Amino acid sequence: MNDKEILLIGILPPPINGQTIAFQSLSSQLPCEILTLSGKRHENFIGVLGKIWIYIGLLARLFLKLIQKKYVVYHTISQSKEGFLRDFPIVILSKIFGSKVVLHIHGGNYDNFYNTQNIIIQKLILKMLDSANCIIVLSEGLRKMLDFAPTLNSKIKVVLNGLSWSTKGKHLNIKTLPSNPKTPIKILFLSNLIESKGYWSVLETIEILINQFKINIHADFCGEFIHYDDAIRFENASDAERHFFDFISKHKLTNHVKYHGIVGEKTKKELLKNAHFFILPTHYKNEGQPIAIIEAMAYSCVVLTTNYRGISEMIEHNESGVFVAYNDPNSIVKQLKNLIDSPKKFKEISCNSLQNFQERYTKEHHLKLLIDVIKRYAKPQNAIDFHSETALQFQEKYKKSAQFKERYKVWTKLFNKYIHPDMSVLDVGCGSGIFSHYLATKNCIVTGIDGSEKMVKICRNNYGQENYTLSFLQDNLPFQNHLKYAKKEVIICSSVLEYLCDYKNVIAQFPQILNDNGILIISMPNQDCWYRKIEKYIFKTTGKPDYFPHLKQVVKADIFSKELLELGFELKELQYYPNTHFYTKLFHYIGIHKKYTHTIFVGVYQLNSNH
Repeated sequence: MNDKEILLIGILPPPINGQTIAFQSLSSQLPCEILTLSGKRHENFIGVLGKIWIYIGLLARLFLKLIQKKYVVYHTISQSKEGFLRDFPIVILSKIFGSKVVLHIHGGNYDNFYNTQNIIIQKLILKMLDSANCIIVLSEGLRKMLDFAPTLNSKIKVVLNGLSWSTKGKHLNIKTLPSNPKTPIKILFLSNLIESKGYWSVLETIEILINQFKINIHADFCGEFIHYDDAIRFENASDAERHFFDFISKHKLTNHVKYHGIVGEKTKKELLKNAHFFILPTHYKNEGQPIAIIEAMAYSCVVLTTNYRGISEMIEHNESGVFVAYNDPNSIVKQLKNLIDSPKKFKEISCNSLQNFQERYTKEHHLKLLIDVIKRYAKPQNAIDFHSETALQFQEKYKKSAQFKERYKVWTKLFNKYIHPDMSVLDVGCGSGIFSHYLATKNCIVTGIDGSEKMVKICRNNYGQENYTLSFLQDNLPFQNHLKYAKKEVIICSSVLEYLCDYKNVIAQFPQILNDNGILIISMPNQDCWYRKIEKYIFKTTGKPDYFPHLKQVVKADIFSKELLELGFELKELQYYPNTHFYTKLFHYIGIHKKYTHTIFVGVYQLNSNH
């Protein structure tokens, strides 16, 4: 893949918010194709109908693109039911046509959104998230938003937010408080004026500082009055705006407070440059990691904000910013007075604020991390990386998938028949370790081997604390030193050799690892099965199954058994599975042999002592 096969789907400003600004920044830097829900509505449609018209147009354009080629689809997803109903078709359509999907959550409320939905919507949400190859969140702490679906953990990547413009090569000054009492201390509120963003607490703080403490303050408020369903004080945006100006008039703040409305980038930068303090005492329900705080740090403002969601990891209290209580103007007043009375501490925090920005939140740093994540999925994976990323989902399938349940049943039945307590077992390509663990519970001495360090780590985390004779090691196939695993009584190898370019070099090592009369239990994709003959055409059409690009070997059971016989292995038993699809059951019912209907065979072989 190249960059032209990356497709970004999102919303460009307007409206102006953290999500739209971030999407605009990414789309301007990444060579890609773009589909946006922004745009002029049809002249015959207004309101909701206008939005539907734009959305139908986007789905139509998406469909036309997907039927021509596969993409890495990047999409910023919503934290509302209406937004989810928009996101779901985009994600599922992309997945159906074989594209990889990278989802980005620009907020910190996804768990609450999920928990408030009915069971049908919850299942659809899980389906959408499970269809993603990667889910980006804004901070380490926000990983827990997706704890409602533990199998998603391996898909989560953290990319911190960043400034939407570059400060590279620009000299940014450390702030100092004015020494002349006639020069006002400047306070900035830069966000949409949503009640839970805390703008009213800022306004009350200004009033207390001016009228009670007689401090010379000038405050600038920037943003649009917007009403959200978590509002308590006001009934709607117009009511909030009216009370805002009534408060200013009543408390004689007209010369101290200025409301700018929505500001452009030039005005915003000028306000940030002149501000001493930036205050955002937010408890907004969708808050994640506000870009406004990053903008303030970029201009070395001293930030006062709440210890909330992703903000908790953005600043260190009394070092690179100050935490205040939500909906408590007295808490803000106290912290402001302490800093105003200590100009040295103010300057120190201003310096640390700028340094914090330069180390973690520049446009260049943010976009490098984000683009690296997206481009990672534009590059072909090897089989080890593919299985590492799907390890947790793979293990979960043994609990939920009928095919995996049958696989587990087939294999454990063979284990019970041929493997006895105290036997030494080598699990080649142990994956998530589920079979290694099963045999260890039977008091076997088990060594699990996998090519993926990540997979081995998962195995050790899952089973390493249990009191079994069980160990896990990282090694690649074929083994460079296979004799270090000798002499074993059993080798098991489930769904491994088909991902190797030359499996024969691997099976040639097995006789030297096993004791005389040792047992080999091994599976391979069944070439005689009718599905295997059309699998490549299914993948070209749908992009499914996900493992197909990594599949290197499909063999006939009789030919594979002959290859093993030449190495000294005698076939003891052969089984075909799975038998979970309706068509396999139907074909078997009318008398067609399993070798033509079942996609996998597993054989039990014994090493001849005279090999």
